[in-house]
Amino acid sequence: MENKSIPQSHSSLGFFQIIKESFKTTSRNGKVLVPIMLFVFVSFSMLDFAEKYLLAPVVKDIVLQLAIHPNMIQDLSNSIDQNMYAGALNDVREIVLVNLLIMASSSIITLTFLVAIVSSSYEAYTAKVISSKDLNSIIMKSWKRPLESSFYMGLLSLGIVFLYFISFCITAMLAVNSWALLFFGVIILTIPVCYIYMATLWMVSMVVSVLEEGYGGVKAIGRAAELMKGKRLQASLMMVLFSVAYCVVNQMAIPLTSYNLSMSTQLAIRIPFTNGLFCLVTLFMFVVYTIFYHERKTSHDKKEGKGFYLPIAAGEV
Repeated sequence: MENKSIPQSHSSLGFFQIIKESFKTTSRNGKVLVPIMLFVFVSFSMLDFAEKYLLAPVVKDIVLQLAIHPNMIQDLSNSIDQNMYAGALNDVREIVLVNLLIMASSSIITLTFLVAIVSSSYEAYTAKVISSKDLNSIIMKSWKRPLESSFYMGLLSLGIVFLYFISFCITAMLAVNSWALLFFGVIILTIPVCYIYMATLWMVSMVVSVLEEGYGGVKAIGRAAELMKGKRLQASLMMVLFSVAYCVVNQMAIPLTSYNLSMSTQLAIRIPFTNGLFCLVTLFMFVVYTIFYHERKTSHDKKEGKGFYLPIAAGEV
């Protein structure tokens, strides 16, 4: 039920308050989130196992071909002896095809994961219960908008990469002096800042695409940038937190492959371990940015005199 009264304590949560509310919302919404989490975990694990076992013999064959023909790459680049390397070319095509299929499948799973988590978490945070039937309906209706937003964010990211490439080229053509080195250093330092901001904008625009009808693509990106005004640092710090978490998960997986174990044993240990942690971190990231979106939208609606949903208090559960 929509609450027309304007609360005094839920309009501008701080960084740690959003994290705290996200934990509460995740716990409160556990019955919905656990089945989604298990489905995504199993799906990603199956894709990883399939990729490793499908490509293992192909990669082994390419390594063997390189050992027999050390000049193979040079010959192929010069269009020499194409027939001799037909087997290697087929292996490369198979690797590309399998990876494209894996990427497409992963994108579909991630998109479904995003829509399901954001929708159910928003409803839980605003004191509403969503059924499995309703959630399926929301996923079917909403998946196109975040896909469109992701496409345009990808184009925007490629444009920024191109600008950095041009900047590096211009710097390389300048005479080597202190000013050129300073300019080059400034460009290098802006890369992680730009990356974090773009990742944050991408995440918020995806949440907007899921929760606001009529907002997709460029419109959702603009809406996300508008909602982030005044809270860009807070939103970016949350992305830094999750980036560090992903790095920690990767580093924790390294010791699992350092022992003298067979490939099947390593995969049986490493894939469930890493996928489980990655799914948990991703789930929590979606919840955090859903709460962030709600708080920013509440703040905007308050300024414009609109009504909004009031989140349930901690003691009401």
